[in-house]
Amino acid sequence: MEEKRVVLTGMGTVNPLGMNVSDTWAKVLAGESGIGPITHFDPSNLATKIAGEIKDFDYKQYYTENQLKSAKRADLFVHYAVAGMKEAVESSGLDIKKNPDRIGIAMGSGIGGLKVQADNAVALSTKGPRRVSPFYIPMSIGNIAAGYISMLYGFRGPNLSTQTACATSNHAIAIAMMLIKSGMADVMFAGGSEGTVVELAVAGFSNMRAISSRNDDPKTASRPFDKDRDGFVMSEGSSVLVLEDYDHAKARGANIICEIASAGMSGDAYDFVAPDPEGGGALLSMEMALSQAGISSEEIDYINTHGTSTPVGDIAESKAVYKLLKGKQDNICVGSTKSMHGHLLGATAGLEAIICAMAIKEGKIPANINIENLDPEIPLTCINTEIVEKEVRVVMSNSFGFGGHNSTLILKKIY
Repeated sequence: MEEKRVVLTGMGTVNPLGMNVSDTWAKVLAGESGIGPITHFDPSNLATKIAGEIKDFDYKQYYTENQLKSAKRADLFVHYAVAGMKEAVESSGLDIKKNPDRIGIAMGSGIGGLKVQADNAVALSTKGPRRVSPFYIPMSIGNIAAGYISMLYGFRGPNLSTQTACATSNHAIAIAMMLIKSGMADVMFAGGSEGTVVELAVAGFSNMRAISSRNDDPKTASRPFDKDRDGFVMSEGSSVLVLEDYDHAKARGANIICEIASAGMSGDAYDFVAPDPEGGGALLSMEMALSQAGISSEEIDYINTHGTSTPVGDIAESKAVYKLLKGKQDNICVGSTKSMHGHLLGATAGLEAIICAMAIKEGKIPANINIENLDPEIPLTCINTEIVEKEVRVVMSNSFGFGGHNSTLILKKIY
């Protein structure tokens, strides 16, 4: 029996660059940054005062009047997921009521409802246990976005949530792909959401010196592969992709964007937060993805790296990519769009998968901005600082998380 193929038929996002896929892609092509001063809270006591925030977000517009009562009990990361979901459903053209038993959700979050956790911890310590919200637990747990979306839309297919730090969305997409290939679902909505631009998170990452403190020039703060990078920039938002069985999509006349060809996964088995400095786990993940797709590294047109703009991480990943390419860099572009949208933690991989899909669709590979002095320790010579227009047939997208969780997706142009 021929193996099922999985294709992408819809996408949705809210992120620092835009409130939908179209606006986000336009900003990416324009090389614009979505990073700015923090406005969600007063950051004056923190070393880092910048982030990739979503401005003027009104969650109420994404719900019906009857849904608003329950929506008021949801954390911001759930609202972001619902917003991304609304666009994904609309762009897919899918009749979601036709067979809800065959439609599932794989929606993750790296941290979940951190603001709810922080607010209730303050309430407990200052006002006592009776002031902890009775909705605290369901509002804060990371899987509630997947559960809540299934209730809003009536989906009764596989319903799950991933939590692998920054690899969360890639793992959600990978699992969704495998569920469709196994025959357990015809359609899966997959991705991630994060609402962690809150004081507790910024303080924590700042104190561990993981995030940039380039407060005087926020738009250049996220600078993967640049010699003067000083950490990632925290962002927020959601990304939702509609994965579908190819035959199912063809039968309903869906607009097929590209194929989700394969996934790779590995563990560094090295450190809580630091990557294997030689990129061993990253290389294993990429090699697995290529093997699963049945293609060679020479067929890749573009690699969207994890590339967070951390001193150690960028070098480790670039070493792994260099080994993967075996020195053959003439026909490939490597980059990180985090230079523009920052790091959305559990939602990042999904956003980058959307950008990769758009690169395939439009034949345009995004530029890397903010590279003023390429780090001499980066062994790659194929990091493009201008948009490259070409036929984009195969794209690889990496995302790695604290704990040594490595993930790789392969997206292919479909003919």
